Parts: sequence; C-alpha cells; structure tokens
Amino acid sequence: MEFNATFLVSIISFVVFTWVMNMIFYKPIDKIITERQDFISETAKVAQDMSDEADKINTEKEAKLSKANEDAKSLINKNVSEAKENAKFKTDEAKKQSDSAIANAKNELHSQAEQTKEVLRGNVKELAESISQKILGEESKIDTVDNEMINKVIS
Repeated sequence: MEFNATFLVSIISFVVFTWVMNMIFYKPIDKIITERQDFISETAKVAQDMSDEADKINTEKEAKLSKANEDAKSLINKNVSEAKENAKFKTDEAKKQSDSAIANAKNELHSQAEQTKEVLRGNVKELAESISQKILGEESKIDTVDNEMINKVIS
C-alpha cells in the first residue's frame, strides 16, 4: 500500500468534513433532540402532577359526597323520628281529650238518668193514681208508697 499526498489530503478533508458536519448538522440536531426530550419530560411530569391532583380532587369529592349523603340520611332519619314523635304526641293528646269527653258525657248521662229517676220517683204516686183512674174509671187515692219497690222497678 502506498501512502502519498492524496491519502493525506483525503484524511484531512475527511476530518474537516466530519468537523464541519458536526458543527453545522449534528450539534443542532442533537440540541433539538435534547430540547424535545426535555419538553416531553416536563410535559409528562406536568401531566402526571395534574393526574395526581385530579385523583386527589376526585377522592375529596367522593369523600364530601359520602359525608353529604350520610348527613342527609341522618337528617332525614331525625326528621322522620321527630315527625313520628309529634304524631304520637298528638294522637295521645287526642285520645286523652276523647277519653275525657267520653267520661264527661257518661257522667252527664248518668247524672241525667239519676235526675230522671228522682223525677219519676216523685211522680210515681201521681202516675199510678192517673193510670188507675183511667183503667178503673174512678178516682182512687194511694196513701203509702213503697220506695224499695219503686227503686227495684226503676233500676
């Protein structure tokens, strides 16, 4: 193999070509690739952070919804129990009033019955005389009245 000046010029021109290509072509491409990789890394990190934040917000939302549901259920249960107690109270009051009214009515009827019996006891002699006059056609006087017999008949 022979080494001459063309070989040396070829080596020098190859080295110069490689250096020029590196300066003009490869370094800018490498710089662009590095910038894109950095951009992609930053974007992926931001996307991951946003995803984590979204998961955190979603978890908080679920917790708040769950708490709101529990609060709503407890409020509904409380209102239902208060309504039941109120209804029971009103029912008991109405029952007491009706029992009182019934007792008053019974007492009044019993009182009226006693008054009527007393009036009948007082009028028995007169009624008996009137009935006997109508049946017999003549007036007859009753001198004695058996109160025990009258009480048995009225009761």
